[in-house]
Amino acid sequence: MGLVRALALLWIVLAAMPTAARADDVVQPWEGLSDSLGEVYGWPNTLAHVGAVAITPPLVFDVDRPVQDYFQRHNPLSNSFGHVMLWVGGLAPALVPGGLYFGGLSADNGETASAGAAVLQAEAIQFVMVTTLKWLTDRAGPYPEGNPRARRWHAGVLRDSRDPTDFDFDPTSLSGGMRWPSGHTASNVTWVAALTAFYPDRPWIPAIGYPFAAAVAIGMIEGDYHWLSDVIPGAIFGQVIGWVVGRNFRQAYDARQRGAAPPRTALPRPYLLQVGGRF
Repeated sequence: MGLVRALALLWIVLAAMPTAARADDVVQPWEGLSDSLGEVYGWPNTLAHVGAVAITPPLVFDVDRPVQDYFQRHNPLSNSFGHVMLWVGGLAPALVPGGLYFGGLSADNGETASAGAAVLQAEAIQFVMVTTLKWLTDRAGPYPEGNPRARRWHAGVLRDSRDPTDFDFDPTSLSGGMRWPSGHTASNVTWVAALTAFYPDRPWIPAIGYPFAAAVAIGMIEGDYHWLSDVIPGAIFGQVIGWVVGRNFRQAYDARQRGAAPPRTALPRPYLLQVGGRF
């Protein structure tokens, strides 16, 4: 619960910071969505998404099982740590942006509210992407402590396996995998990256945020909720989405303070056609 209190303190401190902005200067969560999507999935950020997919097979075949076996045999951080990170890591992506956005509005702090709006948009993009990938890949998670007889609260809803290669790839079967990539990891890296990009002059945000996100990611492995190859791609997806949206909202907010129109990011043109000299 100490982590929850720390997160609550984070948005209270940010909301209380003085600013010349008015509430009507807030960049709202729905603004610039098409620009954000175009940049998140456009060149060169496509390389990061491709890299997250490409790194998965080597991890699945060579790394997942020994890493999971180590955590199951030695429990270096304890299963309780994994369970706490499951709940805290599930709450933070909602508490942080909601606290900043509504706290900023109530305090008439446009900058803080815009920061919260950036995270809200980034988390929405992340949620749709990660949920779609979970549904398409339908990957099983590891058994608790490697024991097929162990049962968790989601027994019958999500399936577990001893085999890290257990991907169904049949979105019509609904067999209950839903593990690749790690949503807990992606969502927590997303809010940290978005705030880091929105507040580039506040190094304490990444100094606190990224270790927190790493703790959540490790907790997913320690608690046997995810394989390592779920966690690393989730972190990559979250970093790209959060950074792009946070930076765009920073630019839009600064432009609004100058009385200028928010800068727009043109939708990227197909890379091969650009190389070929067309449009």
